[in-house]
Amino acid sequence: MRGAVTQFLMDDMRIPSISIIGLGALGSVLAEALVSRGAVLFSIFSRDRATVQRITASLEVTEAGPFPGTAKELGELVFLTVPDSAITEVAERLIALPGSLAGKTFVHCSGNESAGILQPLGAKGGRTASMHPMQTFTPQSVPADFEDIYFSLQGHPGAMPVLRHIAGLLGGDALEINEEQKAHMHAAAVMASNYLVTLLDASTEAGSLGGLDKEKVQKVLLPLIQTTLRNIQSASFDESISGPVVRGDIETVKSHLKLLGRKPELRELYAVLGMETVNRAEGAGLLEDISTKQLRQLLSAILNHE
Repeated sequence: MRGAVTQFLMDDMRIPSISIIGLGALGSVLAEALVSRGAVLFSIFSRDRATVQRITASLEVTEAGPFPGTAKELGELVFLTVPDSAITEVAERLIALPGSLAGKTFVHCSGNESAGILQPLGAKGGRTASMHPMQTFTPQSVPADFEDIYFSLQGHPGAMPVLRHIAGLLGGDALEINEEQKAHMHAAAVMASNYLVTLLDASTEAGSLGGLDKEKVQKVLLPLIQTTLRNIQSASFDESISGPVVRGDIETVKSHLKLLGRKPELRELYAVLGMETVNRAEGAGLLEDISTKQLRQLLSAILNHE
């Protein structure tokens, strides 16, 4: 166990002593990543006793338990990596702790909630902010998952320098945004990550309707998915569009809609995405007027259940 907090220097800024409250998928890997980059993990807290024991067995931690008993058990930078629904409750319990919270920075990692949800802690002398890693985390996540990603930062201006520093320490970049921008970015992240999984699962199901094993379809589609993502990285969205809609291939789209008729929900999803692709292709000047009109009529018939 470490006693006095050691000072580490990186880019002329000391890494503060850190506490983490909540050791789910994000909190656990965050603890591991911070320690691997030279940070002092002052304390960790979780109702999951087994997780606390596992982390304290592998990392040096000064304090550990289900919840801090006094403010002295908290480091200078406190991460609240708990479910969104628990943030307010945890903040209220922290306010009630014996001792002063002045000078400490409290940060939640929710993508949806603003830093304002922690404002009661600010009234007690703490700085409050949110630091949302634009990444997906599971129990299988590893510290390297923080590298080359963005962390959206929002909250007290005085908290920004240390959070930018932590983002860089973890191998990522910081994006300072306001409350409205944060809400929109979270919606975008859900669409890009969570809904992408849903879309790809629907794609494999569509392929399996012809009799192929779903796992085989997934294996076949993965190289196509990876190439599409690489194309988006190196070019614009408009330059990355391909397929029957962009070619104005009405008959192929008709054929797909007929095949998917066995699964109305898949056919409707195909039509929704097809209509959005028509709009984008038209805006980019990739479709002739006659093709645009015919595709819209075809897809609208599905969406309007005609």
